[in-house]
Amino acid sequence: MTTLNKLFDLRKSLVEFEENLGLSNLSDLEKAMLEFIGNQAVDNATLTDIIQDEYFKNYSLSTIKRGLVSLIDKGLVLQEFGKEDRRKRILKVNLA
Repeated sequence: MTTLNKLFDLRKSLVEFEENLGLSNLSDLEKAMLEFIGNQAVDNATLTDIIQDEYFKNYSLSTIKRGLVSLIDKGLVLQEFGKEDRRKRILKVNLA
């Protein structure tokens, strides 16, 4: 099996996982942001964390903000104010 075949098999598996979670209707950016926020659950992800992550470096701030607003509007991400710093908005995944 070639490297490209393996990569394509991984891509197909990812699509299947996303469909099972009900995420197939999201854009690639929204999926990546949701996965990033879920992966950062212990560290309490923020918009700043997303912007500063290497994966999102090719996206503009306005594009990232639109993606986040879309996830919040769809109820997939919740925002909480930080306990020490009320200006900080903690992002949490809400797949319930």
